[in-house]
Amino acid sequence: MIALLVAALLSAPTDEAPMHATLVEGIVTVTLASGGPAGPLAEGDSLHQGDTVVTQPGARAEISMPSGSVIRLGESTRMSLGQVEPGKAFSAKLFLGNLWTKVHKLISAETFHIETENGVAGVRGTEFRVEVAPGQQDLVRVYEGAVEVKAHDGSWTHRVEPNQELHFARDRAAPPRAFEVNAESEHKFMKWVRSRPVKEGLERQHQRRKKR
Repeated sequence: MIALLVAALLSAPTDEAPMHATLVEGIVTVTLASGGPAGPLAEGDSLHQGDTVVTQPGARAEISMPSGSVIRLGESTRMSLGQVEPGKAFSAKLFLGNLWTKVHKLISAETFHIETENGVAGVRGTEFRVEVAPGQQDLVRVYEGAVEVKAHDGSWTHRVEPNQELHFARDRAAPPRAFEVNAESEHKFMKWVRSRPVKEGLERQHQRRKKR
C-alpha cells in the first residue's frame, strides 16, 4: 500500500471541527465513522476522522481547514479521512477519482498524508493532484513545491518537481516527466479548480485581524 505524505501546518482551535465542507456541487454523500447509512453532505458540515466522502457523477466538493489548507474532490471520487489531529497530523485515503490539494504554512513537525493503494509521497509545502482510475497507474502531478514519491516497501523512489508528473503502480514507477500545464485548461476537474480561488484559512484571517 502506498501513502502520499505531505508535511503541513493544520493547527486549529481545539473547540472547532478540524475541517468543513466549504463547497458542495451535485450529489455528495458522507458516511460517518460512527456508522449508519450514507447521508447528504452540505456546505458548512463538519468532517471528522473516519468519515468517507463520495461524489457522484457530475458532483464536486471542497473541504477546508482553519489553517488554509484545502482539498478539492472531482466527480466520481471516494475518499476516507484517516488520522485527523489539528496541529499534528492529517491523513486520508483516495480510493477512486481526482483529488487536488493546496497545503499552507508547512512546518517539519506536522504531516499531511494522502494514501492510495500504490506508494508514499513526502512534500514540503505544495500544490498537487492525485488521480486514481480503474485499470490505470496512479498519477501525481505537482504544480508548486516538490513531492517525493516512494513505494511503501522502498523498492523505488522519485522526486517530482513543479510541472512534472509521475505514473506509478505498487511495484514500479516510470521516471518523472514534464507535462504541459496549459494543456490542462480543458481538463474538466482542473478547469473547475482554477475557476475557484483558494480562500485564506480562518487562522490566517484571525492573525491578520489581530495585527490591525
